[in-house]
Amino acid sequence: MVNRLMSFTFVGMLILLTCFPMAEAKTSQNPIAEVSQMDRELLGLQQTLSFFQVVAEKKGDKKLAKKIEKQISSFSQKNTKLHAAPKDSNRLKHQEKINKHFEKQKSKIQELQKQMEQQVNAYWEQLMPELSPLKTPPIKQVNTTTLRTAAVPAASASVASVVDPFEPNEDKTTSYSISSGNLYSSKLSFAKDLDMYRFDSGTLAGDLTVTLGVPEDKNYDILVVQEPNKAVGSGTSSEPGLKETVTFSVQPNTTYYISVFSFDRHYSETASYSLSLSKVKTELGLARPIDISLPVGVVPAYRFTAPVTGTYRFNTSPYGGFGAPFDTMLLMFREEQMKGLVDFNDEATDGSLFSEIKVSMTAGATHFVYVYPYNQSQPVHARLNVALDTSAAVVLPTIQEATANDGSISSKQIVNLTNGMFSPDVASAVTVTNLPTGIQPIVTRNSDTQLSVGFIGNAIAHEKKHSVQDVYITIPKEQISGTDSDVVTNAFAISFTDTESLLETTATEIQLQSGNKKILKFTPSVSGSFEIFTNTSNTELAIYEDYGQSRQLVSSDDGDTSSFSKVTITLQEGQDYYVVLSPINNTSVQTTLTARYLGVEYVYNAKGQLVQIKQNDKILSEFIYDGNGNLIKKTVY
Repeated sequence: MVNRLMSFTFVGMLILLTCFPMAEAKTSQNPIAEVSQMDRELLGLQQTLSFFQVVAEKKGDKKLAKKIEKQISSFSQKNTKLHAAPKDSNRLKHQEKINKHFEKQKSKIQELQKQMEQQVNAYWEQLMPELSPLKTPPIKQVNTTTLRTAAVPAASASVASVVDPFEPNEDKTTSYSISSGNLYSSKLSFAKDLDMYRFDSGTLAGDLTVTLGVPEDKNYDILVVQEPNKAVGSGTSSEPGLKETVTFSVQPNTTYYISVFSFDRHYSETASYSLSLSKVKTELGLARPIDISLPVGVVPAYRFTAPVTGTYRFNTSPYGGFGAPFDTMLLMFREEQMKGLVDFNDEATDGSLFSEIKVSMTAGATHFVYVYPYNQSQPVHARLNVALDTSAAVVLPTIQEATANDGSISSKQIVNLTNGMFSPDVASAVTVTNLPTGIQPIVTRNSDTQLSVGFIGNAIAHEKKHSVQDVYITIPKEQISGTDSDVVTNAFAISFTDTESLLETTATEIQLQSGNKKILKFTPSVSGSFEIFTNTSNTELAIYEDYGQSRQLVSSDDGDTSSFSKVTITLQEGQDYYVVLSPINNTSVQTTLTARYLGVEYVYNAKGQLVQIKQNDKILSEFIYDGNGNLIKKTVY
């Protein structure tokens, strides 16, 4: 009954959208189409800059690679800021605000695109001049169907000629036209050889995988460029003989150039490489977002097959991760041709233009996903993604300080993962936030779905008041299969126990074994002079500002009687001090420890100026200051 109701509701909604589409906005009132085109360019330019960062690193220019990394970050921040459109809970008002925002910002976005294009073209010239679009002549028709013999430099004079299919094909003009689903075999026959192939997408849209098979002792590289200058994918591993694979999103009516070359100047006059192109597929990969920007009326079905049993989250989001907000509808079916409705969604959350569907799937099950524009007169311009609906939770809500009461933690926290699988090396990538200073985490991978987190070290401050309530654990998305974002656990607490206190005027019995020491916390109720002392045995007494005993204030191993210890010190009201008692000569000690207020109290005003000295509530001295803080009068009683 529920499925029938869903189907009826969906069909009714689809009829309304099809028969009564929203009025097509005029270009002057709806700048989204212009911005969408710029978004496509910006995404390609951003990917190209990332490629140049890799090239700079390959060429050993770390300084330039770092510079490009900073430029990418700067451009990305500017781009995100320019695309940050206002929101409104009312759909029509929301769209109006978006249109007004981009009408105002489109010239700035265009200027940003121009700046990025200038930078990209400069890097083509600087880092890969042989592929620079500025030096490539216009494409002209050439006959590339015959097998040709490549000219070999004089250095290879031992072989008069090398059979190198598809030559000459070293630039766009002479590039060899290839088709998806086919395999091509050729050679890099000299050190600076470069083979370029051309792929025209026509009406195709979806993902295309290009695979370069490399001779076992050679290191070849591959680059895919979208006309005119956007690097949309590359394979540049450093291991000889390693296959290079590039998967990229194919746009309809677009030309792509695939270049085979070697950064390391490897070549072979005898061994061939292979270049294969898969069929263009509209398939969703787990945590592999697809940026969709297609003509009006084109709504492809994206096929998704669940690799494991679990709950999956399908959602739309801004194109390229930064694009203009776009009003989408998400529909899911069990079969092609929109049969067997599973679910549909218009708003992921109230007021959102994007859509989200969560659905449980068994391993091997296949669903088909459609992304519709809410306004049928507009083309789809959004990112589609599917990921496991992954979450992680800790077992212990609170972890207690160890019984030693020294700031250490002996308990371990357990993290359980739902919908996902940890990578083998996840432990080294996990971070724990808000740990007390002095504590470090030790992470162990127990299984595909469980971690344990131990703790080493001692918290520098570990009284009860230093307990923390908001410790959480973060696992990077790269360390969990199938997720598209970092996973953060629920928060847990670390609770400390107060150090045993030394009370004023009350003698504390202490039994010390050889080699051990006793630490007590003393918190004065008033500011003034205190005497702290033992009464028996050979002891050493020290006062510190911290439990870790790094900031000593005073120490003594002699009191009025040589075997006793006594210190006299001025202390501040409410501050914690740590009294450390140790036996001398590694003997066992049984003694008492006493803190006694000597009756002298120092009173300060709000400016921190000493205004009175008192003893047993009697004023001994008073101090008066002028407006500039200068002492003008001292009275001794």
